[in-house]
Amino acid sequence: MTYGPSDNNMTSSGSSSGFSLIPGSEADALRKKHPAQKPVLTKKQPPGFFKIKGSGVKKFKTTSATMRKVIEATQKATLEILSKTELQGTRFGYIANRWTSFPLRPSHVEYPNQTTVVRVVAGDTYDQALAMHYAGNTIDRMPVCVLNFANAHTPGGGWLHGARAQEEQLCYRSTLNGTLHTNFYPITDMECLYSPNVIVFRTSVDKGYDFLSSEDKLHLNPSVSVISMPARSKPKLTADNSTYQDEGHRLLMKGKMQLILRTAALHNHRRLVLGAIGCGAFRHPPQEVANCWRDVLAKKEFKGWFEQIHFVIRDAPGENNFAIFTKTLDGMKMKIT
Repeated sequence: MTYGPSDNNMTSSGSSSGFSLIPGSEADALRKKHPAQKPVLTKKQPPGFFKIKGSGVKKFKTTSATMRKVIEATQKATLEILSKTELQGTRFGYIANRWTSFPLRPSHVEYPNQTTVVRVVAGDTYDQALAMHYAGNTIDRMPVCVLNFANAHTPGGGWLHGARAQEEQLCYRSTLNGTLHTNFYPITDMECLYSPNVIVFRTSVDKGYDFLSSEDKLHLNPSVSVISMPARSKPKLTADNSTYQDEGHRLLMKGKMQLILRTAALHNHRRLVLGAIGCGAFRHPPQEVANCWRDVLAKKEFKGWFEQIHFVIRDAPGENNFAIFTKTLDGMKMKIT
């Protein structure tokens, strides 16, 4: 398992000689050590508010100028938060693979008598995780674990360019990018990154990326754990684009899903926020992906390990992922028989 920050003192064996555990580390020191990258925005208009005429409703308008402010504010806040929470492991990330996230043992099942009911909800990944965090009434004491649809080559994908896919939205709102260290990339097919302590300190784009607290208390906001898993980009599909052309792609996707679940379980997470990984820009067929999730979750290996599994789907215009995932997965019961 490899871990640590992205600096030149990081060894290939995964030692963290460049990582400071000195109490009271200052934000200025972190800025010098890990300078923020300058946002370089594309011409795509990825947020100010504008008013819908006659409706009284305000919508958050995504423009390059407002997006640049969001990115810069997130970078600044992240450095401040990391300087105050360094001893809590907020800069740590780990590479997980089949050697570290091995198959789950039936003898170690956490909840042998529990029925896990899979739910599919429309919305935002972090919003759902925070709702689960605040809901209470849980036997799980670990942070909610969320799935990040990661870019395999670039930490945070296009977040410094104002991109608006799921990974970028996670980066705009939290300290996630501070754990996605450049020496972890590229992420290979059967690897994922595990970030144990990511602090969520901003609202969603729908609410204007507001801070969740005063700036001096951002480090006190709730934390989640994040598993960053990339899907293959644009696999070959059948003529109607409904299924994978190659059975190997299906097996690879299922292997990735198993690695996600094993990584979560072996780190003692019992509440998961998953989603339509690969659907969207990477052009994976949503029904295929939903079917793969169903087949993997039905395996005996994963029964009795999780308290809550929620799939969060946010359809872009023209997409029908929510309906597909609801029909395929919502209400699915996982129980040891």
